[in-house]
Amino acid sequence: MGDKRLTLLIVALQEAFTATVPFFLLTSLVSVLRFLFAYFNLEILSVDAYRIWGLQQTLYRFSSFVATATIAYFLARRLNTSPLIATVLSIATLVTYLGVENPYPLLGLPYGFAPIALINPVVAVLFFKLFEPWLSLPLPEVGGRKHIYRHINYLFVYLAAYAATVVLFTVARFAYSNYAVVFLNHLVLNPPEVLRFAARDLFTQVFWFLGIHGSRTANSIFGKQLLDLQMFPNLTFAEFNRLFVVIGGAGVGLGLLLALWIRMRDRPLRLITYLSTPFVIFNINTLLIYAVVVLNRCLFLPFVGLPLLNFALAYAFLNLVEITFSDYYIVWNVPVFFDGYLKSGGDWRVLGFQGFLLALDTLVYLYFVDRYVRVQSTTTHLERLKLNLGLRSEITSQEGLQAFEAHQRVMHAHARLDAVVQDLKEENLTVYYQPKLPREPGGEPGLEALLRHRKDGRVRGPDFLGLIEDAGLAYLIDLWVCRRVKHDLEQMHAQGWTPRVSINLHPDTFLNDEAVTTIVRTLKGEDVIFEIVERSFFAGATALRNLQRLKEAGFAISIDDFGVGFSSLETIIHHDFYELKLDRSLTVTLKSERGYLVCQNIVEICHGIGSHVVAEGVEEPEQLERLCAMGVDYVQGYLFAPALPLDEALAYLNDHSGSVCV
Repeated sequence: MGDKRLTLLIVALQEAFTATVPFFLLTSLVSVLRFLFAYFNLEILSVDAYRIWGLQQTLYRFSSFVATATIAYFLARRLNTSPLIATVLSIATLVTYLGVENPYPLLGLPYGFAPIALINPVVAVLFFKLFEPWLSLPLPEVGGRKHIYRHINYLFVYLAAYAATVVLFTVARFAYSNYAVVFLNHLVLNPPEVLRFAARDLFTQVFWFLGIHGSRTANSIFGKQLLDLQMFPNLTFAEFNRLFVVIGGAGVGLGLLLALWIRMRDRPLRLITYLSTPFVIFNINTLLIYAVVVLNRCLFLPFVGLPLLNFALAYAFLNLVEITFSDYYIVWNVPVFFDGYLKSGGDWRVLGFQGFLLALDTLVYLYFVDRYVRVQSTTTHLERLKLNLGLRSEITSQEGLQAFEAHQRVMHAHARLDAVVQDLKEENLTVYYQPKLPREPGGEPGLEALLRHRKDGRVRGPDFLGLIEDAGLAYLIDLWVCRRVKHDLEQMHAQGWTPRVSINLHPDTFLNDEAVTTIVRTLKGEDVIFEIVERSFFAGATALRNLQRLKEAGFAISIDDFGVGFSSLETIIHHDFYELKLDRSLTVTLKSERGYLVCQNIVEICHGIGSHVVAEGVEEPEQLERLCAMGVDYVQGYLFAPALPLDEALAYLNDHSGSVCV
């Protein structure tokens, strides 16, 4: 349970950090504009560098509130409580904290990011969730004023959570001021300046990894004046960092970007790389950090370690090689190599050493990016799943792979998907068959092939399918089922059985031309019905073309689950199909006259256009009696038999060869 709560918190933080990317990207763009306007002395429509600087200051002062609001919102959603009230609560507690800490009026907001903005919403929302069951008011959330009552019900919850959060921070602040600081002051610790510089870089990277603005937070701990100290003649610590340590932004952003360009495979990762490139050139890697690095365990070591390695190598290099630096001040968004050229007057040794560090950083990142791609990418899961299901030699194209489109979905689902893919091997999967019994005497019975999963000594339905579908890998499961059915059909033919077998196909399968080609090749000549849901008809031109290919190959098409969701008569009117399956949700309505009339009219329509009707989920004799009366062609359900292993299914058909309607 502890791991689950920690994962919940991490996912909420990741979602919140991703949501703040546009804001912090805007602040970075404003900084670049200020640099360009100041460097070229521009003025456009009365906008000059000074006005842009004012906008930049305003944005920076609101960064803590943006972080607090987004973290509170996403954490509240994850905890299934009111995001609106939780966000207001977190902002109120942050305002209270800043008001106590700072003597100036609140409108003079503190410059930069306050670290408390990360902790405050977590504490406030957790208190809010804790008090909710006990202090919520019982106003009914019905009627025209339900939206007002819904928020009023949180009144005492809000007040209690606010008081608890403020008291907790007050006690923590008192303990820190009166005990922790006194203890630290008694420690004899006077490290050399170079160690302070290295410690600041370490803290900066760790904060960035956690999703906190690293440099501003480090400044609040070590003091901004540390950046102006001289490391070498005419080279401040800040300039040393820009030239040799962070190369392309925090975490050696340019090295990471180059590694991603070389190794990127997944569509989301490729898109992030494209979008990040123009920003990283100007040392703005906010998008890259929040979209790829934050809380990514695969990239923690290089993200934190490479700047420290660069620091050590550059410090040794400048002590061994005498370099003369000019008094030209390098601002943070001057691109790599240009900054070295301006600061050293074009000294090739500086430019060469920058190139060496960048190449070294890129090579190190390549190893860790490979690891990240192997663990995280849907492409890797595709390859592993094909291998586990024995499909590696049958499918080589990755067309139609539906990668996770939203980054937060990637982060939330990958760990579960990785475990599922590990477990999905041929020996863990099997196909069971549920009998489809005819209404008319002498009718040929059929079988529906259904995937089953062996786990912990039990055989159950495939509860992993939702995650596999989200990852765009459902067509691989369909390919495995078709191949297994082909194997079973050969066994049935050898025993003299020739039942018509129904196979379910996922809509995504029809978007993959090569998958459909493989299915046709695998089952060519077999008496097979492919069951598809209605949305397959509306998946686009590719899906319709592949549906037609199945028909032309001699396979019948059945509309599955009719009656679920937005079932439409348009499908019946505009598309040819052999069979329609009444979903269980319609079958259970047969007891009512209204439900019976609806089902009866569907049967008459289908018979009128030459299609068969199958009733699913038949569980009671009364349902069967009414279905027989309206003339359905086939029935299946627990009243007759559940899905069975092949041998048992064939034995059942042998014992129940007559019609089900008497």
